[in-house]
Amino acid sequence: MGNVEVVPAILVKSVEDFSSKIALVSPYVSRVQLDIMDGKFVPNETLAVELCPEIPKHLLVEYHLMVEHPLEYVKRIGKKGAIYELHLESFTKAGGRGGKSRNPKAEPEVLEAISQIKKMGGRVGIAISPDTPVEEVEPYLKQVELVLVMTVYPGFSGQKYLPEMEQKMRWLSKRGVVVEVDGGVDIGNARRAAAAGATLLGAASSIFAKPDLKKAIADLEKDAQG
Repeated sequence: MGNVEVVPAILVKSVEDFSSKIALVSPYVSRVQLDIMDGKFVPNETLAVELCPEIPKHLLVEYHLMVEHPLEYVKRIGKKGAIYELHLESFTKAGGRGGKSRNPKAEPEVLEAISQIKKMGGRVGIAISPDTPVEEVEPYLKQVELVLVMTVYPGFSGQKYLPEMEQKMRWLSKRGVVVEVDGGVDIGNARRAAAAGATLLGAASSIFAKPDLKKAIADLEKDAQG
């Protein structure tokens, strides 16, 4: 088990909430995940990307794109050096609950999106929803720097962690993939996720609902280290 890092997940609908949450976590972390939702791919909508305030330069930004046309959002955001996390289901037209069958026709489209992002100076991750078989990411593993395993169904914060997703983490970890998890991560299952190979823990309510964010982040990292 390597070093495990907590990645605060920012899911907001207002500029004020966005600024507040970034300010709260900024002193204690090196990266943040911005949840971008369009109300179509998932039944929730977040702050328009054009309205997102500036983010402190020391923070690496992950854009978790829970949207129908992710490449359009990448172009609208246009932030070089950021990691753009593309949901595989965006290309298979299966929606936020994920697809159960492989769609080979999506592969050229996914590879083209990865190529476009890299040409724009971005970095790429692939995200998969709970119902998507982990094997579907295999054609892209050499092209991306991480795989985000959703441990809840995307769209809303505060859901329960799905431990059966740990088999996906183990499959990816055995192949040398950087694994990030997102959804319901808290004390107890942070350790489980890390033991299964996750080194990046997306966390929202488990830190933002606590009175002492610094302690909440430290406690999660300590739990993950076992």
